[in-house]
Amino acid sequence: MTIGVLPESVNYSQIYPMAPLGGAFVAVMGVFVLLGSALPKLRMSFVYVGLGAATLALLLSGRLAAGLPPPSQLQVGALVVAIVVEFVAFATLMPRIRARGQRAILVSTLAIVGAHFLIMLPAFGSLITFVGTLCVANAAAAWRWTPYRIESAWLIDGVIKLGGGLMLLTTSPAIIG
Repeated sequence: MTIGVLPESVNYSQIYPMAPLGGAFVAVMGVFVLLGSALPKLRMSFVYVGLGAATLALLLSGRLAAGLPPPSQLQVGALVVAIVVEFVAFATLMPRIRARGQRAILVSTLAIVGAHFLIMLPAFGSLITFVGTLCVANAAAAWRWTPYRIESAWLIDGVIKLGGGLMLLTTSPAIIG
């Protein structure tokens, strides 16, 4: 049974076997984004440290995928394409965005990361699409509505990533088992 975007956990991870591991990565990144919202001067340092910590969490959480089928070529391909598109977007857009100032850089960072989640639909299903949609909407609000403080946008983004990552994580048979 499916309720909104929250699918039945056991079936979800059988269809999207990378979901629990992706959830570990996204949840850890969410924690570091939250830290960046609390300590703005260290925001980007937290992003880089968070990337390392999230990668470590991914590597150490292999048991969360125990008993799941291997991902399909489409699922792996969608993940690879999403990461490549994200990298290319940062490399091509950030030099242009820098001229608009620090706020534009930070909001664009949130938007690019959120958008790359949308490309991951075949790999992680509706949960990552929900996370990506919320992240992009949050970034769009921060871009369009200047009274929306960047610290608040990062806080909301961190909450979305932490919550979405935990939802993906809990699709693991090791957790719901």
